[in-house]
Parts: sequence; C-alpha cells; structure tokens
Amino acid sequence: MLNVAKKKIKTSDLYFAAFLKTAGFNLDDIVNSPDGRKMFFVYEDNNNMLLKTRTDYINGIAKVSAKDLIDNIRALKTLTTME
Repeated sequence: MLNVAKKKIKTSDLYFAAFLKTAGFNLDDIVNSPDGRKMFFVYEDNNNMLLKTRTDYINGIAKVSAKDLIDNIRALKTLTTME
C-alpha cells in the first residue's frame, strides 16, 4: 500500500470554512494562531479537490445549500466561542 502524505489546508475565513464543510469536506481541527488573535479551520485536501473547490468558490460558480451553509456558519461560530 502506498503511503501518501495528506495535504492540510487552513483558513481563518469563517464563511469559507463553513462553505467547505457544506461542500462535504471534513473539518480536521480548529487551531489558534501563535498570538492567539485568530482561529484557523483545518481541512484535509484529498486528491486536490479542495483546491478546485476553492477556485470555484472564489469564481462564484460553486453551489451549496443555503440552509446548510447557514447551519454550518452557526456551528463553526459556536465551536470558536467554546472555552
């Protein structure tokens, strides 16, 4: 079996993170920046699909359910405020 290193993508953009979750990517972790001022959402990029999805998101051609997106924004906000 081939052992391929999995690429991790992190973003501090809450809305992009919620979009990725809504698009079906699994949230691997939430980490603080070294200075503690920002939180980063960490996703695993399987088969470089996340990079293509990011390009589609930036170009405004990606589509997800609006209700699911709002639910994921709320869920991620809750996760970032938990202590």
